[in-house]
Amino acid sequence: MAGRSPRAHEMGAFLRSRRTRLTPGEVGLPDGGVRRTPGLRREEVARLAGVSEGYYVRLEQGRAPHPSASVLGALARTLRLSADEREHLFALAGEAGPEPERAPLATGAHRMLELLSPPTAAYVINGRSDVLAWNDTAAALFGHLVEGTRPPNNVRYVFTDPGARDLFVDWPAIAADSVAHLRAAAGHRPDDAELAELIARLHEVSPDFRRLWAARGLRHKTGGRKELNHPVAGRMSLEYTVLAAPVDAGQRLVAYTAAPGSASHAALTRLGEPS
Repeated sequence: MAGRSPRAHEMGAFLRSRRTRLTPGEVGLPDGGVRRTPGLRREEVARLAGVSEGYYVRLEQGRAPHPSASVLGALARTLRLSADEREHLFALAGEAGPEPERAPLATGAHRMLELLSPPTAAYVINGRSDVLAWNDTAAALFGHLVEGTRPPNNVRYVFTDPGARDLFVDWPAIAADSVAHLRAAAGHRPDDAELAELIARLHEVSPDFRRLWAARGLRHKTGGRKELNHPVAGRMSLEYTVLAAPVDAGQRLVAYTAAPGSASHAALTRLGEPS
């Protein structure tokens, strides 16, 4: 519909996706027999959230007045949103300001990478998943980290480089996490032209990306484990940690390590040694 802002359009689609995944029983309503479409009806969501049906319909259509924080909270509770999903809804409504992000990476972030204890592999990433800086061990671990006319991008790598499917043992989980992080970034910066271009390009070239993007998953991971089949070092099991970079809002430091004395630690050490 003409005149809808990107935020309003995406908020409507997000509400619709969360409404259709719920069953009446999950929100305390009688089942009522077979339904023609999955999920709750719009009028049921409106009633449970304490808003008029017409207003909720306009929210899903992207043409309602700016919702208040109390309305957003009621919708989040009604739709059983997770903490990440609630944050995303508020961001789409403009209740959380866009993440400021300066283009150049300050010298301090490069220095921070240098101070990490070897053989840690680390890089600094922005909200679009552009990799802005990395150390030598990270470059040896992830082959796409090379200088070029544009920053390497982790999501583009996952969906367009065949080497990513060989490297990540559980590629489907990595792909889902990558899209979930990008979806969260889009909620904070729906007017980011570079982000929109990246999403459009991945839609064109990757059916897997299109499927995962349509699911509107959201995930903010601060750490975990990744299993790799590295072409040189072989099978590796690495722990990773994600920290906010103390340089620019929206940038994160991602560091990969392995338990000292383990085969993965030895392999990571060899990768970080000068060739």
